[in-house]
Amino acid sequence: MQQNVLKGYLLALIGVCVLSPDALLIRLAGDDPWVITAWRGILTGIMILIYNQWLDRRPLKIQKGSSGGLYYVNMVLFALSSFFFTYAITHANVTDVLVILAFTPLLSALLSAVFLHEQVLVRTWVATLVCSIGLAILFSQAGGQSSSAGLLAAAASAFLLATQFVIMRRCSDANLSSSMAFGALLGGLVCMAVAGFVILPAPQMLAVLAIGLIVSPISFVLFVYSLRYITAAETGLIMLLESVLGSLLVWLFLGEHPTLPTALAGLLILGTLSIYSFLTLRDVKQAKLKDIIS
Repeated sequence: MQQNVLKGYLLALIGVCVLSPDALLIRLAGDDPWVITAWRGILTGIMILIYNQWLDRRPLKIQKGSSGGLYYVNMVLFALSSFFFTYAITHANVTDVLVILAFTPLLSALLSAVFLHEQVLVRTWVATLVCSIGLAILFSQAGGQSSSAGLLAAAASAFLLATQFVIMRRCSDANLSSSMAFGALLGGLVCMAVAGFVILPAPQMLAVLAIGLIVSPISFVLFVYSLRYITAAETGLIMLLESVLGSLLVWLFLGEHPTLPTALAGLLILGTLSIYSFLTLRDVKQAKLKDIIS
């Protein structure tokens, strides 16, 4: 049991390390979100399908489980969230974007209360209020290093990702990896239809290839499989590291650093989410212990 937990932590941690260069590579790939999303989506979709079929050899029809129409809803949401994320990275300070995306697990808890009728704990409302103050500070800084459109795109991406988490929770018997793969392909093909077939200069193309062939698909698979051994709360807590590591890499390689208000807002949000995740994790472990005792 303990060995499985350690395996889950290791998978999630490696996933964070693999995902951390994502924002940096998008910046290195250029400033056209349509072209970047086109290549990123097509390559990521193909690789996720390959990895998924290698790990889960069941026919796709069986993997869909009882998801029904939600399979296709999830596919569209993934396509949209990928585009909004790329747009946000190219139009806003990376730290702002990653801090806003860190809000996703909390949004997911609130959406679960609405659509799955799950109980919302008092600490969830408190964390939401505190994080909302942090987000208000971030949006008040729009017009400096971050445009309002970039921040709104980050918020849209966080909301769409949170909705996907609710769908995955609702369809717990289904493997929706293929849904996300087809979503990535859908988003990539639509963006390529808009932007045209553009071959980027070699350095930018290498960045896109690194994202589509390595960073996005491998981190995605690692996160999905970490959930086999540890809880979503534990995975979510580890994923908060991506906001720090991703910002650090952009600062080291591109010299982009957050303003003081942005840094303070980020600390407020990430600190709140860390405490929230820790308390959630504690409750999960206590519940497991009670089940064992009883």
